[in-house]
Amino acid sequence: MNLDDPSARRWQRLPTTWQRMVDLGGGSEPMSQGVLALIEAAREEPELRRLYPYTSHFTLWFSASAGHPFAVTAPAVEPLPNGRFRVRSPRQTTVLGEADTARAAIALVVANLPKPSPSGV
Repeated sequence: MNLDDPSARRWQRLPTTWQRMVDLGGGSEPMSQGVLALIEAAREEPELRRLYPYTSHFTLWFSASAGHPFAVTAPAVEPLPNGRFRVRSPRQTTVLGEADTARAAIALVVANLPKPSPSGV
């Protein structure tokens, strides 16, 4: 892991941050556990590790840029109170599906990543 890369540093820090949130509890523990499970599953996907992960309102997002404004082109994923996970389009306008596990939800994110153009542009 190249720690000079902001995305690599973020992938290293983000699980620790959310583990602390789970450990502290406080009313949203199932949601925090869901976000942590999503982060751990996403870290295993090379296509997602190239992106900058961030969270907002218990939703895991992926950006092509490490700074504001974020360049969100990948689906976002969130835990649901019932233990399932919902995957939405990058602009949150379309539900792409729901899954029973974080790993299955992340697989749905990967399956819906934008395809590179044949010319590489």
